[in-house]
Amino acid sequence: MKKNFTIAVMIAVAIQIFSVGILAPRLPREVCRPEAATERFFSLEPATAFRLINADGSAQISSSVSAKKIAVKARIRAYTATAEGQVLLEKYLSSLFQIQETPELTTFTTEPIKRPDPIDLRVDYTIEVPQDTDLSLEVSNGNIWVSPGVRNVSITANNADIQVLEARGDLSIKTINGRIHTEKSCGESTLETINGSIQTSLTSGTLQASTTTGNILTTLLDNEITTCDLTSLNGSITLVMPENPSAEVNAVTLRGIIRADLPMVLAGGPKRRELYGTLGDGYTNVSMNSMNGSIVIQRNTP
Repeated sequence: MKKNFTIAVMIAVAIQIFSVGILAPRLPREVCRPEAATERFFSLEPATAFRLINADGSAQISSSVSAKKIAVKARIRAYTATAEGQVLLEKYLSSLFQIQETPELTTFTTEPIKRPDPIDLRVDYTIEVPQDTDLSLEVSNGNIWVSPGVRNVSITANNADIQVLEARGDLSIKTINGRIHTEKSCGESTLETINGSIQTSLTSGTLQASTTTGNILTTLLDNEITTCDLTSLNGSITLVMPENPSAEVNAVTLRGIIRADLPMVLAGGPKRRELYGTLGDGYTNVSMNSMNGSIVIQRNTP
């Protein structure tokens, strides 16, 4: 019994040494208790466009017809594991935000000064803007969500899942590692990711969507879309057409197959990996290209 107790104590000590001395220093800072955790609130004058620059942290942006100001809530969490970092942290947090305002553009910059090496920091934003505000977002690491009601949207990110709902103008979304999801777009839409899927629906306008590793699902809700260009190197492409489609279709895959689940006037006869055909009056110019994925064209069912 005494021997078992001694063994148990030795195991507990070994686990403690491993956890504190080896594992803990290698854990991401975000799973530890932050040295500083606070919230800041800003009320800014409305502008034609709002621009946010942020290195690490998410952004949730909503639009309201009743909003008279740009309301910004910043949730700050800062981490440091050194005494030097503790000294630097207080001073650094005092200069964390830079705001530049004109009637045309409000620019809200996080960390305008280079972050000291001993400090890790994350700022998550909740923002409300007046309806029809243009948005420009530059985020390195952090997911982005945009509600209906904004106008033109431009987003550049490195590691981010991005969702934009019912933008009233043009869309330009680029991320390296992350998924893109847009709904009921009506302007010129350019969607690009390297490692991630794309899911989008349009009521009008144009679409250019591309991914290196990921699937694409596109739904055309009307025949008012003029061009639809979809490219995935290592993923499948699914195009859902409106009830009475009108499109010129050009689809090519190198190693997948092509399937069209609706009647089409074909040019050159049916082929497994190429499809050239016309639906209805051929209004929408559709181009789909994949290297290692299949392509499916189907009708939207209520």
